[in-house]
Amino acid sequence: MKTQTSTSTTYIPKGILKEFVGSIVHLNGLGTGIALQRVYQTIVINIGANFFNSDPYTTEPSKEHLPAIWINGKHEHPFALENPGVISLYVIGIKPGMLPYFSRVPVVETNSQALCATYWAESDIFTLRERLLESTDVQTGFELIEAYFISRLEGKNFLSLPKIHYLSKAITNNTVTEICATMGCTRKKLRADSIQYFGAPVKNMQGIICFGQHLTAIASQPHQSLSSLHLFYDQAHFIKDFKVRTGMTPGQYRLLCQKYSQIRYSPNFIPLPKETFLQFIASHPD
Repeated sequence: MKTQTSTSTTYIPKGILKEFVGSIVHLNGLGTGIALQRVYQTIVINIGANFFNSDPYTTEPSKEHLPAIWINGKHEHPFALENPGVISLYVIGIKPGMLPYFSRVPVVETNSQALCATYWAESDIFTLRERLLESTDVQTGFELIEAYFISRLEGKNFLSLPKIHYLSKAITNNTVTEICATMGCTRKKLRADSIQYFGAPVKNMQGIICFGQHLTAIASQPHQSLSSLHLFYDQAHFIKDFKVRTGMTPGQYRLLCQKYSQIRYSPNFIPLPKETFLQFIASHPD
């Protein structure tokens, strides 16, 4: 496999777009590894070579990912990525609940697959990609992307923004009962709103958010005892949930973090080839 120097450059949008997009990141040489669950959707514009993906725990051959632009949804299961060529991506980090302003399909349809832009965007997004291919520097690319996504907001109804802002914060720390009481709505209405803006019911989102917090805690404190880093009421439930979501135990993930410190910069992405990852897991039974 061709090796590259890994780099990432981040741009924070200005003006109205900063309400909807947290950051735009250019990634170079950061494509091969094991991707774990993620909380929210991102829009990816590939200006390098195509990816190949597979189940990290099977020997099934990898499948080529052909779309050049896609929404990378809220994946519930880990998957392996390989890239044999030049890795160059622009990743647009959509803020929680804001994807409906840029997609013409329900958010829930973006959860379990990388959904090609043909299904959710206007055709001019491919013109944007052509301009990115022609641009001479990353900063120019950021400006082109910012201008494009600002144009997508023209004429949109922003009346739901206060509700989205509240829900994006409340689902992290509040129960369904508390959120319903604050919003003055039924559980059925809350479920519908959560699926509309986030792609899943509140409890599902809370589980993935909590899992993401555990990944970050373990990655940033790789030598801390696991019992002090999780929010479950007992260790057995924590281990079971972690294994269901990742295919490995929290102890194995901690050992990975200790050996490969770069994981701490992106806790849901283990930058190892599939074969190396499986060899590590097999040699470190927990």
